Amino acid sequence: MNGIRTDELDRPGDMASSTGTHAMVVFGTGVDCYLSNLPMFAPPHDFQVVLSVELDRRGRRALGADRRHGFGGVHTFDAEPFQIAELDPGRPNSRTTLRGRLFRGHVGRGGVPIAKDIVVTVRSVVYYAKLDPSVDRELLTHLCFGRPGQLYLAHRIARRPSFDQIVAVRLIPGTVTDMLGSPLPDDAHQLGFEQAQPIILGQREFFGQRLRTGEIAVAAFRATASVGGTHGFLAELAVERQIHLEVADLA
Repeated sequence: MNGIRTDELDRPGDMASSTGTHAMVVFGTGVDCYLSNLPMFAPPHDFQVVLSVELDRRGRRALGADRRHGFGGVHTFDAEPFQIAELDPGRPNSRTTLRGRLFRGHVGRGGVPIAKDIVVTVRSVVYYAKLDPSVDRELLTHLCFGRPGQLYLAHRIARRPSFDQIVAVRLIPGTVTDMLGSPLPDDAHQLGFEQAQPIILGQREFFGQRLRTGEIAVAAFRATASVGGTHGFLAELAVERQIHLEVADLA
């Protein structure tokens, strides 16, 4: 299966109820670019989805030019209407392309289009889940994904109210241990995850749910093997910058 999903099979109404225009945060680089759906608890937007993608040439040029000219804010992609449930990696012939517009800023809050009619190719589904606020998923608090040397954390959205947050993080060398705290060979620069790994964040300098630049948290990768093959490990993650935070839409 390509990607992580937290349900077994979508309910029969998921396909029809997921049709709409879906806006997504754009982050990463041309080498590893990602889209993250902007979720709400109401249909058709009640999905948390993270995709590894490739923008077409016009999209890459527009995004690159905007960043070179100093724009440091968020970019969003406004997809033409489609059924977001088609991205479910458990479905035969799941959707592999999206078409839409690229915006400087938030598409629903004064964003400015910088490229129209661009095509996005879905390389892999990093995470896919239909939101169900009646299910208690608070134990697994975050999702970790990315390539070695450039990791990201996304808050795992569960009970209402919640929030949507994406941050860039750095795994601190020398902090990888087994679940009992015994040091493991330092594989910090080798750790990367094509599919999102569910983790639990604990304290070091982390004192709340929302992550802030400069914070350091202890991450428990309970279901993930280290590079050396140890099943489950601990590591310290430093938050380098916030990419996206949304609270109001998930209140």
